[in-house]
Amino acid sequence: MQVAAPGSQAAEAARWRQILARSAGLLAAALAGGSLVFWVAANWPRMTPDARLAGVQGTLGLLVVLAAGLAWRGNRWAEPMAGLAALATGALLALVGQIYQTGADAWELFLAWAVLILPWLVAVRSWFLALLWAALLNLALWLFLDGTSPSAWWRWGASVPPSAWLLGLDGVLLALAECLRPVWRDPWRLIRRALAAATLAWAVAVAAQGAVLDGTGDAGLLALGLVPVLAVYGVHARWRPDPAVAALALLAGIGVVGFVLAPWVDSLEGLLGLALLLLALGLWAARHALRLRGDAPQAVEAGLAASAREGRTDAASAPVAGRVDADAAPWYVTVLRTGILVPVVLLLGVWVALGLELDSAADALSAGLLLMLPGLWIGRRAAGATWREVGGVLTVLGLLLCAVGAWLMADEGARGTSVPILLAAGVAAYAGTRQFPVRLAAAGLTLSLGCWLTMPVDFLFRWDGGQQAAWAAGLAWRMAALLALGAIAWIGSLAVARRALWRPLAWAALATAAGLAALLSLEARIPSGSWLSPGRGALLACAMSPGLLLGAWMAAHRPGLPAGLRLGAPAACCAAGLGWMGAPLCSVALAGLVLGRWSVDRPAQALSVLLGLAGLALYYFDPSSPLVAKAAALGLAAAWLAAPALWLWAPWRRAAGPAARRPWGLPAGLLAGGVLALGAVQARVHHYETILSQGRPVVLALAPVDPRSLMQGDYMALDYAVRRQAEDWLREREPVRAALEASGRGWLLLRPDGEGVWRLQAVTAGAPEVLAGDAVALAFRWRDHGMDWGARSWFFPEGQGERYARARYGALRVAADGAALLAGLLDEERAPL
Repeated sequence: MQVAAPGSQAAEAARWRQILARSAGLLAAALAGGSLVFWVAANWPRMTPDARLAGVQGTLGLLVVLAAGLAWRGNRWAEPMAGLAALATGALLALVGQIYQTGADAWELFLAWAVLILPWLVAVRSWFLALLWAALLNLALWLFLDGTSPSAWWRWGASVPPSAWLLGLDGVLLALAECLRPVWRDPWRLIRRALAAATLAWAVAVAAQGAVLDGTGDAGLLALGLVPVLAVYGVHARWRPDPAVAALALLAGIGVVGFVLAPWVDSLEGLLGLALLLLALGLWAARHALRLRGDAPQAVEAGLAASAREGRTDAASAPVAGRVDADAAPWYVTVLRTGILVPVVLLLGVWVALGLELDSAADALSAGLLLMLPGLWIGRRAAGATWREVGGVLTVLGLLLCAVGAWLMADEGARGTSVPILLAAGVAAYAGTRQFPVRLAAAGLTLSLGCWLTMPVDFLFRWDGGQQAAWAAGLAWRMAALLALGAIAWIGSLAVARRALWRPLAWAALATAAGLAALLSLEARIPSGSWLSPGRGALLACAMSPGLLLGAWMAAHRPGLPAGLRLGAPAACCAAGLGWMGAPLCSVALAGLVLGRWSVDRPAQALSVLLGLAGLALYYFDPSSPLVAKAAALGLAAAWLAAPALWLWAPWRRAAGPAARRPWGLPAGLLAGGVLALGAVQARVHHYETILSQGRPVVLALAPVDPRSLMQGDYMALDYAVRRQAEDWLREREPVRAALEASGRGWLLLRPDGEGVWRLQAVTAGAPEVLAGDAVALAFRWRDHGMDWGARSWFFPEGQGERYARARYGALRVAADGAALLAGLLDEERAPL
């Protein structure tokens, strides 16, 4: 038995303390940010608006001061603190929109958010802030284009689809990221790869829109979709070598080609030809991507090798010597092959179903076996990569037809027979091939359809009585079982000899578990409140899975660690799982993150982070528990994790010695950004308060509806009777409408009737110079052939929707320049609600 030297054990323990401290601190920061946003969204019915503003402003100021102090001391925790301050800035903007009823899901808010965090982005140069900033710009532009746009100056751009503008934005951001590459610290290339993926996705969307336009296609849009793909490929294949981005560009290019040719497919022969062409292009692209990887410059490959040795990248990114076997391809080639396999199989499936006129379960099963068996034989016996790919396509196509047959058998009442047939076909397809995409498709299709077939017959089609709880419990236990299966398969794939066999099953099981978790959050919610509710045990098991996997990791690979560290860290993580137990997608994401760190798999870690953010978003929209309770659960989990993070961090920092103090520029930049954010928000608050205190009261009849806001709790979207009257008024006065479209703004001239409700007198495109004593001019912007003067929503405390559903009038305050704020809602008797 081999015993490690005491010095090496101490060094290993110190390294683990550092890893655990950083991981716990980052997770605590993310949970604290989510808790803060949830807390703002809860609307705090027992707190005054001033107290709410003071609380969030104080939190933001404290975070900025902490970030600046840590930056001055040269501490790496300055970056997470700056990221948390950026999230708090968004929460503060949302709170202002909530208090003054200006809305918090408008494009202006996200644009203001992006502008306010820009000083921190420039000072810290953090990849998290960069990605957040890019996401905010994308969201602001998307909401701007999707909503009502100022037609006065936007008319020239109205004919361009929104996807083209988003393509341009992400393309510019990608070019900026490439230019800043020498001065921006991005060791994992997350910023450039994320922006490249977004650019390519929008390019394919533009090409798709151009392909379906007018039935024959729009050459301009098709070219607009193809040119960025070629540019991204050329840059990252030659000038800035990145085989991963080049492979994604090849996949996007094939997608554009498919959309270009799709309008011309008008027969079964054309459908078959398109499928074969995409398959041929995919085979060439996969081989070309492998050559690009082998031809990468020596410096880039040496950097990847150093990252792999330091545990900062996955083994798939390590340099290769000589020819790379297709079955051991890096992750981006696997993504490329899988991305081609899916549409090819679907096209061929449609071709087979229509050509052979499959209309029964027996026909589908027969056709599936006739295709799958030769595909397995070709995939096993073929010597060339091309024939192996052809065999894989036939195998997946046959399995898809067998799955359709099993589904049809279940509909015909033979559900007990359909599940064994599906399982046998899936196992045969998985075991009969060595190709990762084929195994991934086989496992994913079998597991997802198997979950569906084993649920009750009327699953997801009827939600009456106590059946919803039973169905939700069924989903939860299946999710827990799939998460356990995925974890076991992933651990089994850690040995290189077993990776090709078990890793596709692990990916498929974890992906299916994530899908069930999302479905559980969206539709089949488990009732909260009772620990004995059906399915609560499954949620608890999933929530504790990250801690259990952490314990297995530490026990399996670090037997020389102190018992307190080896047992205490997993126990603390399991206890923290109570905080995200109501967010099953977060549980799956954290389990995937631990597995990704265990195997040093960078793509798995990146996808897990994105999945965790999506889980927090779904948790926000889950009405099964109040937002205050969610905020408290996340906040307690954050505090619980912050304590061991600080405890682990202290001895590590003492051992490392005092850090070199940074130049004053970074702390000054952080403080300046904080002053800008707080000052801008306070100036906006002062402006709103002035309108509310000095504005003229105006009562307008309204018609509310009740959706859910993007960033906040419950609210009512409002429509006003006077707006409809103005539209009717303008239909008979086209010159006034033309003037409004030209100027982009106008005024409603209002007067009160005998009951105190203000009615429309006229609409003008110019500011009225003189008003009668009982009249008021309400300014509006002309947007998308309509009027918008704000006051489009009313935010209310969670759970008080019935109270505000009685609203029939809106009480506005109108300033001297025509700007308006919604001050309250009134019932039929015009009494405040």
